[in-house]
Amino acid sequence: KVCKIQTIGDAYMVVGGLNHGQSLSIEKEESADHHYPNCNQQRRKSTKNRHHCERIMLLALDMFQELKRINAKYKLDFELRVGVHIGPVVAGVLGRKRFTYDVWGDSVNTASRMESNGIPGSIHMSSDMYDLVGNMHQHFDFHSCGTKVIKGKGEMTTFIAKPLSSIRSDFLAI
Repeated sequence: KVCKIQTIGDAYMVVGGLNHGQSLSIEKEESADHHYPNCNQQRRKSTKNRHHCERIMLLALDMFQELKRINAKYKLDFELRVGVHIGPVVAGVLGRKRFTYDVWGDSVNTASRMESNGIPGSIHMSSDMYDLVGNMHQHFDFHSCGTKVIKGKGEMTTFIAKPLSSIRSDFLAI
């Protein structure tokens, strides 16, 4: 599932893959067969990560398409810039009277840097993310940005995904 975490100024932060029930069952399954190591454990994890990453990319595609529809309807010229990355996070609830759910970690910071270094109308991503979604050519046109210096990260190889103009067949306007 994809979960909205918060809005920060003009930024909208979502995460995928935080379904704790699934995570616990995977951990139990993996610990149960730790005596019989094989490549299936890694394959399960990789497939699960790919699924979550693809859902994030499809959400971004839906956001681009909805913004295009709104711009046309109201004769506006708003633009959207998206940054994505994959990796571990720490999640928790903050507050004593008014609770808020948040995530922290290097993965969050990297995704934020991808967004701030991106260009309007595209999704800027780390090479780790590209490795999992670079096969989504039916929805995106991918281009390598080469190696870029990213503030707080140093040199990173990054990629841009430009949404294709066709509307997804399963797209539903909200």
